Amino acid sequence: MELTKSQIQQIELRLKSGGIKYWDLRLEIIDHIATDLEQNSESNDFNKELNNSLKRIGYLNNLSAVNTKGWQNVNKFYRKRYLDNIKTYLKKPLILLLVVLSIITNYFLFEYLPLKTFKLLNFSLYIIFSIPFFVLTTKLWLKKYGKSVHLDYGIFYFGFALIMINLPIQFAGYFEAIYQKIFLILLLPIFILASISGYQLFNESIQKVERIRKELNL
Repeated sequence: MELTKSQIQQIELRLKSGGIKYWDLRLEIIDHIATDLEQNSESNDFNKELNNSLKRIGYLNNLSAVNTKGWQNVNKFYRKRYLDNIKTYLKKPLILLLVVLSIITNYFLFEYLPLKTFKLLNFSLYIIFSIPFFVLTTKLWLKKYGKSVHLDYGIFYFGFALIMINLPIQFAGYFEAIYQKIFLILLLPIFILASISGYQLFNESIQKVERIRKELNL
């Protein structure tokens, strides 16, 4: 069975109403269904063959679970890439040198500045490194890409360091002075590395979505 544009739109509506809320995830599933229909259809009854196809690939009356499994797989991919990026950075001599220098610089700032001034300076640097997140995600929102699973996780991991930084800072006061010192000195370089990794994933997610849109002339 060779699908028409109208039939493809019907498949998309079926998936959307069934719980597949991300358009890029729907496109992957539509491609899977279309391939199955072309290879296994036994008649020209589209609705019957669509139900048979959904049953064959395990999606009939199961689209909500498919949606959940889909975003979980994407999240697993981006989480692995996020950590792999950080590991890759630390294997590069120049980046490793910059990390060491930032730790040493932070150490001397901690030693020679009042604690309040040191915390204020570090807080200012957290803010500076967070500005690109708000600027770039706002620009992305203005482009109106729609509900994309890849963009959702690209944005999430871009802002992950910013989200997580609050918790360790709040608990730092419960540590002994020596551990607070170590903690505060190391936290900023870790935050910067995590932010850079998140930014790289954010860019990759945009490129992937743009590639899909270009291929489909969206």
